[in-house]
Amino acid sequence: MPFIKQLNKDFFIKNNHIELSPEYIKDPKFSVKKITGTTFGSVLGLNKYKTPLKTWAIMVGIYKETMDETLAKTGTIIEPKIREYAQEKLNLKFKVYNPREIKYDVFKDDKVYGGIPDGEPVDEFGNISYSDDKPMLEVKTSSCDSLVYKQTEENQLRLVKDENGFPIVKVPGGKKAEWFDADNKFIIPLEYKYQLGLYLYLRKVKKGVFAVGFLQREDYKNMEDFDPNKREIHLVNFSIKDPSQLEKAIEYGREWYKKYVKSEPCISPKISSKEDIDWLKKELKIEIC
Repeated sequence: MPFIKQLNKDFFIKNNHIELSPEYIKDPKFSVKKITGTTFGSVLGLNKYKTPLKTWAIMVGIYKETMDETLAKTGTIIEPKIREYAQEKLNLKFKVYNPREIKYDVFKDDKVYGGIPDGEPVDEFGNISYSDDKPMLEVKTSSCDSLVYKQTEENQLRLVKDENGFPIVKVPGGKKAEWFDADNKFIIPLEYKYQLGLYLYLRKVKKGVFAVGFLQREDYKNMEDFDPNKREIHLVNFSIKDPSQLEKAIEYGREWYKKYVKSEPCISPKISSKEDIDWLKKELKIEIC
């Protein structure tokens, strides 16, 4: 199911690459996705769950990945509560977009990069304003514990719950520990820094803030009752300290997009990692050398 197009019809495996068929590309319904803040880290090879190859397959429309229903709900129910908490603590108002109304992209002038920031600062009239170094907002949620997941037959990760609807804990406090270094200093994963950095770059501003909320086991069952004032929320300032490093990554993404997404013929990055080989073997039921 996740491969929503047919092997040897819509795409082929050739010389350790995936190649789209001319017929598939000529289909009037064919379209490609832009690189967003969410996928930027994957293109750069920073996402441990999604390789550049899998990201490419999603962007050209031959593969569809679905999010666990419970985790998806944290984005629609809990993240807005964390955003409200950040507004109160920072004494700011943030503009929130309706994804469907803006067709999931606020950066329409850029041909390669797109996406939607979690919040943009506004003035007293509701207009976007980054004056006085007001920050762009990026909201993240994380469980406190490492939770148990299973892989479905369609190779999708799903949260495992007990008979009462609570997620099963694998390592108490294990997930939260990943956000702190040996000196107990809070750290933002590099992938997330590039995500927010990309949006700051596209807006031509330099400052942002992460609002990271840690969820307890019961929050996954009773999301409507989530109270950020009773949970651990970290507000972490972020700024682009080395624009040249970010610009280098952004230029890499542009070249990657030109080479693999907008190329003719449209050919994927090389199938080389064990993760990609195992993924294709399982999904397509074929042998790959």
